[in-house]
Amino acid sequence: MSANPVMQIVGFGLLIGTLATARENSPVMWAVYGASSVCWFASHFLIDRRPLWAGIALVSSAAIPAAAAGWADDSTAVIMVGVVLGWFAAWSRPRAAALWLVLSSCLALTLISSATGGAGLGDLAGYALVMLLLTLLGLNQRQYRLRADQAEQLLRQTTLMQQEQAQVAVLEERARIAREIHDVLAHSLGALTVQLKAADALLDNGDVDGVRARIRRSNRLTDEGLAEAAAAVAALRDEVLPLPDMLAELIGNFRRDHRTEVRLTTTGTIRPLPSGPLVALIRATREALTNAAKHAPGGAVDVVLDYDHSDDDHSDDDHSDHDHSGDHHSDHHNSGRDDNNSNGKVRLEVRNEIPRAAAFVDDGPPVSGYGLTGMRERLALAGGTLQAGPDATHRSWRLVVELPG
Repeated sequence: MSANPVMQIVGFGLLIGTLATARENSPVMWAVYGASSVCWFASHFLIDRRPLWAGIALVSSAAIPAAAAGWADDSTAVIMVGVVLGWFAAWSRPRAAALWLVLSSCLALTLISSATGGAGLGDLAGYALVMLLLTLLGLNQRQYRLRADQAEQLLRQTTLMQQEQAQVAVLEERARIAREIHDVLAHSLGALTVQLKAADALLDNGDVDGVRARIRRSNRLTDEGLAEAAAAVAALRDEVLPLPDMLAELIGNFRRDHRTEVRLTTTGTIRPLPSGPLVALIRATREALTNAAKHAPGGAVDVVLDYDHSDDDHSDDDHSDHDHSGDHHSDHHNSGRDDNNSNGKVRLEVRNEIPRAAAFVDDGPPVSGYGLTGMRERLALAGGTLQAGPDATHRSWRLVVELPG
């Protein structure tokens, strides 16, 4: 890497000015100055192509006048040594050990040669001061160049890391969208398969009206599946309605299709949620309602959405039935808590009655393993948790989801 252009200009100027004002009568010293200048210019041509030979040329350019400084008629040789050492010190390629070896050797050689030629202590101190000043100027430029190179390298590494992080974020977003679309389509196609199989069985029995009903139901499921897929994509793009409105729409469709009593209550201060938790809550509610209709058909279902839940909130299992006994047909309302605890968790509870005729076996929730596993994975990605199981009385099944919000 070549030296700083400022140092090149200063070095050329000092070198040319020194030679132009030299009061030297010895042809031998002019030959020394000429050899030093040739090595100086050669180093500039070799520095990018042959750095090793450029270093040798620079050292030679300083060592030649340093060895002959004691026989010069003026201080031209000393100034030339200082200029070359300053330029060499500004070069960022040499290692520190080699740099200090060259600098100290040339300085010592100059002082020894000058003392041999009869220079006094005052002259030697002046020579040393000139060479040290020019060398320190070069070292300052070297440190500046090294810091600039380090900053440039750090910037490249930071840019590369940001690009990799952006690529990872894109891949994660694609995987999340694919997972949500897969879950929506799997749910819709599963329900559609059930309806088509039922229609086929009714057709074998000659029940034309039943077949028409199943076909209409299949068409409705297809439309709902497409709508749910579009809603999932919209949620991932933050183009959605507030969560209570989405739950109200979901529950309204479920109530109409299954003729089941479903009560929705919203408490706390309603606020926007990120797309990840939002989609996770919608999917958990849909899965819980589907399994309630499958395992407890006709039983009442309570859905409670709490925006300001905290770990200090402890409610009995029976509170849910008491909270929702007032209105069996309203979609949602806000309890209007006095505290605006926007840092609390968002808690969703879906509770449905367990039919008395059904024998309860405490070996797992009435949810398909795939659905429960998928919900847990989705909630874990959003930083949430899921609990599913019977209440203390074994009369109701509860699915509880908690997410940071």
